[in-house]
This record gives sequence, structure tokens and C-alpha cells, in this order.
Amino acid sequence: MKKFYTLIALLLVLSMVALSQVTKYSYKFDKIFPDTSWHKSLGGHGVAVDPEGKVWFYYYSATDSIAIGGGKYSAIRNVHCYLPNGTKASFSPLKTVTVAGKTDTLFNSSRGMQADANGNIVFSSFDAYYRVNYKTGAGMNKVIPLVNATAIKPAFDASNDMFTGFVIPATGGVNIFDKDFNSLGNTTPALDTTRGYSRTLSVSKDGKDVYFCSYSPMYVLKVHSDNGAIGPYSKVDTLFQDLAVESIDWHPKTGYLWVSSGNLFAPCNGAKYTNFSFYAFKLPNYTTPVDSFTWNGDTSDDPRPRGIAFSPTGDTVYVTQFNSGTVPIVQRFIGKATVGVQAEPGIVATTYSLDQNYPNPFNPSTDIRFALNNGGQTTLKVYSLLGKEVSTLVNERLNAGVYSVTFNASNLPSGTYFYTLNVEGRQISKKMMLLK
Repeated sequence: MKKFYTLIALLLVLSMVALSQVTKYSYKFDKIFPDTSWHKSLGGHGVAVDPEGKVWFYYYSATDSIAIGGGKYSAIRNVHCYLPNGTKASFSPLKTVTVAGKTDTLFNSSRGMQADANGNIVFSSFDAYYRVNYKTGAGMNKVIPLVNATAIKPAFDASNDMFTGFVIPATGGVNIFDKDFNSLGNTTPALDTTRGYSRTLSVSKDGKDVYFCSYSPMYVLKVHSDNGAIGPYSKVDTLFQDLAVESIDWHPKTGYLWVSSGNLFAPCNGAKYTNFSFYAFKLPNYTTPVDSFTWNGDTSDDPRPRGIAFSPTGDTVYVTQFNSGTVPIVQRFIGKATVGVQAEPGIVATTYSLDQNYPNPFNPSTDIRFALNNGGQTTLKVYSLLGKEVSTLVNERLNAGVYSVTFNASNLPSGTYFYTLNVEGRQISKKMMLLK
């Protein structure tokens, strides 16, 4: 019986360790996408990436024209689609969309776009939403939630139900449509009209939690339904305090929720966050970001972050800006997944210590836990028996707390290794055994 309780206690400790780990991509600016020529009056509004990695984006202002008869032309907005290497897709740009035999010209501006649960691209055009096939660009569906009400970027749950909203607070809350754009109702009773102006929203995969973003008050309004898309929803809380969120998206690998910070027109709380940035949160922690990156280059023209989208592999992210005609519309950032550390919640460190790794011996990975009673520049490195460094697990400034990290030795031979914790010159070492 004693062994049983010991096992249960050990499993609980390991579950806490697993929950405390965090994957960081540490995105770095790669390039202006697809090239530096892509800047027009007032920039863009929305970016999306499909399952093939193609990048879709939409200018806010008119950039083209189409003949309307009698020798006259009318200004239009185009939807553009490019391969990751910067080559234009064969069907790009889209100037019109045909659904059920009716062709609409894209005269109107957009407030955002999103890949749905099947990878097809859905974008708003004034009061309408259009779905197009990501492989061909052909129109599939269209719906107008409310005539003459400007529609924001949509969001989709795992069942491909579509959640939509409006820019102006008095217009209403979130309208929900099924996979074929048939109405399922709305969450209006759960949203008050003091929410402020909006550009975007998001939803959990199960459809139970809707995150409605308002950039005039600095928060995201969360509503919840135990029944998912069929509702009813009730107001739960205001989250991401001090952030004026205009962009939001889920990371396809980590499941973290990424949100934008603010800009010169609608700034964030500069004491906590940096304008023109994007922050990742590992829910249910809504206060401490686990990863971030910042728009590259000059921001004096106020390029407001109005779109974020990840590649299917998660190592590439595209962001777009609105307001500036001198700044290119889309930037691409590339990162590499690394397992980092995060303080275990609710645990106060009273000592400076390094635990024995578990399991030990191990194959091929093991967990290492350590405690810092004082913060500082921290490294945790692994060495071979001959003293050669084989891995750096931690190299950053950490606050006081209890931390854990996973060491994966799949590329190393069997043998004895040492791991060393160093905090501001204070050093502790232990050994571990890799058996393959």
C-alpha cells in the first residue's frame, strides 16, 4: 500500500512538471513577404495560411479596378495568394467570387480573414463573409450576418462552426453559423455594448469559449457555453488586461493563444507590454506571456497589427499591418521550437537546489527540476563524462521559483552525463545515466 501511495504522489509531481514546461519558438524577422513592393494606402486587414502553406492577404484600400460597362471602371479590392517561396498562386488575385451561380465583385474593404477547420479561406468584405477553396480559389459559401454592419475576422471551432462579430459595439455580439453558413444563433445576451470597437475574435476548438477582442478598452471579453456552439453563452471575464488586441490566433502545435499588443492609436499598457508586438499565452494563464516577437522596423507611421497567421508546422508566422501606406503589408518571422521552463504555479522556493533527474536511468528523455530562492541569470547545461558540453537546456534570466525542463538525448549514445545548474556563479552538478 505504501508503494502505491508513493507512486500516486510521484505521478502527481510529474504531472505538475509536465504542466510547467513551455515550448518557445523565439520568432526572428525573416523577410518582407512576398517582397518590398507590397505597400499601398492604409495597408492591409487580415492574413491567413492554408494547409499547403500558401499565404493569403487582403489590402484595405482599393488597389485595382474592373470594367463595369460603358467604358467605365470601378475600384476594387483583391484577395492575394502566394506560395511560401513568394511565387503567386495560379488563381491569384481574386477580383470576384462566385457562389451558387451569382458572381460578386470585391468592391468593399475587409476586416480580416481566417482559414477554417478544413483549411479553406474565409474573409469578410464589408457586411459579407465569403468562403473560397484554398486549392483553387473557387467560391464555396457566402453569408451576410447583418446588412450594412461591418463584419470582423471570423473564427472556427473543430466542427467548422463559424463565429462572427461586428466592428461597432452597438451592432451586437457574436453570430454563429454551422459549416454550411446556416445560422445557429448568437451570443448577444452575453456581450454588453460597452465592449468597445473590435476587429477580431477567436474560439476554442470545442466551441465552448469565445474570445471577443476590443481594442478601445484594453481587454478581451470571454464568454462560455457548456454546450459549445448551440449555447447559451454567459459572460465569464475580461482577460488579457492592458492589451489593446486587434489580432488573435491559435498556434497549431503548442495550442497557445497569440494576441497583439497595441499601437500609437490604441496603445497597450507600456509598463507591462510593448506596442506593435505579439504575445503568446499558455491558457489558463492570461497574465504571463510565454513567448513574443515585435514588428520589424520603423513604427513612426503607426502600422497597427491587424492580422497574424501560422504555417501548419508552426515554425513560421506571418503578420500584417493596417494604417501605413509606406510600410510593406506583410512580414514573415521564423522560429525554432525549444522546450523551456516556466515557474510551477503556487510553489514558493525556499532553497537553491537541483533535483535528481527522473527517470534515471532514462531513454531517451528525462525531466530535471530545480529551485531558485533568488532570481538571476540561469544556465542548465549537460556535459559528457569527458566534460564536453552536449546540450544547453536553460540560458536566460529567471525569477525565484521552482522550474522544470525536459532533456531529450535521442541523438546521444548511452553513457553517464552530468548536468550543471549555474545561477550568478552558484553552481550545482549531478550525474545521470542514459541507457539505450
